[in-house]
Amino acid sequence: MFKSQNNSSFSLDWINQIPSSIVIIDTDFKLINASPRWQANFELDLNDIEGKFFLDLFPELSQDLKSRLKYSLEGLRDIKFKYNAKDCQYSSKDSIWHLNPWKDGYGNIIGVIIKVEPISKTQEIEIELNKTKRILNQKISVAKIGSWEFDVEKEELHWTPVVNKIYGLPTKYKPNLEDAISYYTEESREVITKVVYEAINSGIPWNEKAQLKRKDGTIISVNTIGRPKFKNGKCTRIIGTIQHIQNETKPKTEVNDNILIEYPLFEKVPFGLAIIDFTNGNLLDVNEQFAKLTSFNKEHFIGHNFKNFIKDNIVSKSAELKTQLEEHGSFKPVKFTYTNQKKHNINIKMTGTLVEGTSGIKSILCTFENITSQTKLEKNLKNTIASAREKNEQLLNFAHMVSHNLKTHATNFSLLLNFLNDETGKNQRNKYMNMLFSASDNLSETIKGLREIVAVKSSINEEKKLLSLNESLFVVEQNVAGLLKETNGKIINEIPETSQVKALPAYLNSILTNCITNSIKYRCDDKKPIIILSIEENKNYTILSVEDNGLGIDLDKYGDQLFGLYKTFHRNKDSRGIGLYITKNQMEAMNGFITVDSKPNEGTTFKFHFNKK
Repeated sequence: MFKSQNNSSFSLDWINQIPSSIVIIDTDFKLINASPRWQANFELDLNDIEGKFFLDLFPELSQDLKSRLKYSLEGLRDIKFKYNAKDCQYSSKDSIWHLNPWKDGYGNIIGVIIKVEPISKTQEIEIELNKTKRILNQKISVAKIGSWEFDVEKEELHWTPVVNKIYGLPTKYKPNLEDAISYYTEESREVITKVVYEAINSGIPWNEKAQLKRKDGTIISVNTIGRPKFKNGKCTRIIGTIQHIQNETKPKTEVNDNILIEYPLFEKVPFGLAIIDFTNGNLLDVNEQFAKLTSFNKEHFIGHNFKNFIKDNIVSKSAELKTQLEEHGSFKPVKFTYTNQKKHNINIKMTGTLVEGTSGIKSILCTFENITSQTKLEKNLKNTIASAREKNEQLLNFAHMVSHNLKTHATNFSLLLNFLNDETGKNQRNKYMNMLFSASDNLSETIKGLREIVAVKSSINEEKKLLSLNESLFVVEQNVAGLLKETNGKIINEIPETSQVKALPAYLNSILTNCITNSIKYRCDDKKPIIILSIEENKNYTILSVEDNGLGIDLDKYGDQLFGLYKTFHRNKDSRGIGLYITKNQMEAMNGFITVDSKPNEGTTFKFHFNKK
């Protein structure tokens, strides 16, 4: 294995220049080098400790630390370890140690790099929370308390096996939020949906008692607690518990035929009820809540077949629902839209249970719940989650883009500097210097492009204004006058003087400038560039058309890449592959979009759809 003191070709001089607190050990856990900051923090001198067994310096930590070091040598990255200063003889400050594999130029693991960072209050809380979780996990089985966590961005729900027992579900069952909420009774379900929505959007925690209908139909009382967790002002996850607080009760399914119709609670429940003859499908009775829900009198339904009052898509499921009733004694909840007598569309959820009276006559007891508000809450919740996921993906994509681009430039600089350092000839050194200047210019262009992308994202909340297209075009024409003169280009303006678009001023000027300069940049060598601007209107959009007689684009070949970042389709030294990407983002930020019509050597027409709202 690697031993730094026996390999003179491997330099560690860089560690003396960095401001971070870092120590490096080899595969035998011997200390190889440490930064000045690390030596100062732990009041140790490298001359005294170099080559010593690292665990001997921290004997109080040796057991836990050794196992983590072994995992790091196996290739695991960013292993965290909490250093408690009060338990050790060095340093008076608690800290977090980040352990990562140390590799040579061939990718072989030759040791471990440990970076030491001061512990923050947030990290303290998370560490204490993890301790609390371990303690709770030892007790939850006795108290019938299950813990759970919902990842808002990924829409993933995780819970402990105790929750499976509370729900009456198999241990292997993998939950999701919608299914988890669906097991609550109708009244409780609306409450739980509301508190989840308020937790994500307003940061409001909850502590609610609710009724849960287990997999076998047993109804139990539970206490559910939820606590939203925020990061950068957004709710990223919710953690909580659920506890079984009451003995199980089985709902009765066998009821006397007369009691089914005359039973007092039939009129006292807060949701719609209907009794349907299992044999012929005729409605035997409905309660007052059902009448209020539909805005019709009871007489409108009693004695008529239920198929007369529901839509065809529900009628087509009637055979399937009957099969479920025969096999399981109930059918799964069915959601549908119903138009009541007042012509209002309401969202209904229907459930049904097969009941048999003492005389042996079978009927279906159906419940009808107005879930319109719940549906809206669920829709808003899904939109919020989708929006959060989209923003997260955009941020992740941008981070990858920055990392990839800057890494490429950094590698290029490193190689050129190494070549320059090894070269003694004057002419060759001058050549490398010119290449470095060129690399510097390319880096500046990349950074400029990334800043332009950030500018688009940061301006998204600015207010749009009604702007004169011709006034904006006049400004742009002045800015590109030199290019037009140099190429003998011509702009034909067919936009009426009164034409306006609703846009951000800076975006409109940028869009016009990008279009006109692209038309000039990608002109045919044997033609003078001609650019025609015109306007058309429809109900929702003002459409600006920009047509040129340039090189055109093979949309069959490049259509999917047209608005991609750093995508170019012609050999032009001035092409950066960022103009159309920014223009597309600017239009979408203003709730508009772009369409393109083009053929190679026949020019291109871009149509910019500016939203009127």
